Amino acid sequence: MLKAREILRLKYELGLSLREIGKACNCGKTTVSEVLERATKAQITYPLELSDKQLMSLLYPPVENQGSPPEPDIEEIYCEMKKKNVTLMLLWEEYKEKHPDGIMYTQFCERYRKFKKENQLTIHKEHKAGQEVETDWAGDTMSYVNPETGEIMTAYIFVAVLPASSYPFAHAYEDMKTPNWIDAHVRAYTFFGGVPRVTIPDNTRTAVTRSDLVDPVLNRSFYEMARHYNTTVIPARAYKPKDKAADENMVGNVSRRIIAALRNRQFFSLHEINQAISEHLEKLIDRPFQKMEGNRRTAFERIDKPCLQPLPPMKYEYADWVEARIGFNYHVEYGGFFYSTHYSYAGRLCSVRATSGTIEIYVGSERIAAYPRNYNTFKRYTTIEDHMPDNHKAVYGWNPDRFLSWAEKVGPETHKLIKKILESREYPVQSYRACMGIMRLCKSHSTQIMELASREALERNTCSFKYFNIILKQVVANSSKEQDSKIIRHENIRGSNAYAGGGINA
Repeated sequence: MLKAREILRLKYELGLSLREIGKACNCGKTTVSEVLERATKAQITYPLELSDKQLMSLLYPPVENQGSPPEPDIEEIYCEMKKKNVTLMLLWEEYKEKHPDGIMYTQFCERYRKFKKENQLTIHKEHKAGQEVETDWAGDTMSYVNPETGEIMTAYIFVAVLPASSYPFAHAYEDMKTPNWIDAHVRAYTFFGGVPRVTIPDNTRTAVTRSDLVDPVLNRSFYEMARHYNTTVIPARAYKPKDKAADENMVGNVSRRIIAALRNRQFFSLHEINQAISEHLEKLIDRPFQKMEGNRRTAFERIDKPCLQPLPPMKYEYADWVEARIGFNYHVEYGGFFYSTHYSYAGRLCSVRATSGTIEIYVGSERIAAYPRNYNTFKRYTTIEDHMPDNHKAVYGWNPDRFLSWAEKVGPETHKLIKKILESREYPVQSYRACMGIMRLCKSHSTQIMELASREALERNTCSFKYFNIILKQVVANSSKEQDSKIIRHENIRGSNAYAGGGINA
């Protein structure tokens, strides 16, 4: 269009001949003549007040082809293809019914693909060195045979990639739960020898507790791990795989180059699988690029490695966070074990942070207690004496005298049992839950049944609610059998003589 404008300017403004205009515009005089004829036919006047697009449409209007087949409405086809079970073949058949002389199926598909390519624009995402790591589970899995049971077990493959250099990491796990999800990230950072500033995980429950477009709520354990490694977690949006396109592409590479390559090998443990994955991962890293020099290792050494943050001095230890309520006996339960807090916190909500070696209890952001983790099933209560009030009196009036007073009303055997349970613990407060449970059972059973069960529990030297409950059920069952087998005697009920032969005269 710049050449056409110059031809019109030289003709109408300077009055040059066709040959002179051709030399000035570096084209033949035939081309100059054609442009001037088209301008005359289109009634274009000079000076021009038209845009390039308008000038183009006037000089070169669309040619009306006589006898050409009718074109399909590609926009309508595009909308129809979004509907369930609609295919291009179906739409082409409908098009041919309306236009029997229309284009064939191959051209129909070509026009549709061209329209999609022109109208579905994507943004090329530039990745900065050492800035991001993208993580996800591979869709394909592997398997191994449990040598003890012969059961076929599934192995799930975690994949991480530094998108700037396309440097990958892969590792197999027995499940996709939070402990393994976090361990996989720790292994990935260690494998890279540094930590990116941003971690982009999939929108999975192990990473995001509540999904939200603006402010997603992160899994607390995962967030704590990210804070330990000084990386920011920015989860990908749900159903938006392009948010972590590099990892989606690497998952495909791992599936083809590692999982598929190992499909015929028999494994007997996760350790064997991870050894094989490590070997093939090295081959993938050292595989030369197709369109550029070097490989993923050289790209990592040159691009990402110098820009990664250093690893922290201590490796992160997985911590499980659980919301709980402090009991009336001012103890908190975690995993079947009980840990004391100060009695003033009784009844309040708290958070328990548990690692393999420690238990920490928080109210809000304040840590109110910390213990070495207890694994002794014969002593499930851990109590600090300073946490207890004077005379071991718990809040709301719960104390040994109250339990003994209640047991005395039920009967002497129950009183002996409750006293024995209170004396069986280091601190009476540790037995309050068992006493409370026995009190509740009394509401649904008679005094006689409670006394029989208490006597049997004393004979068996039982000091726990769990075993007392089992004994009580046995006593109830035996009592029911005795009632069913007992003969009822009454003057209005006929005895066995009434059924003896010949006892009644006809």
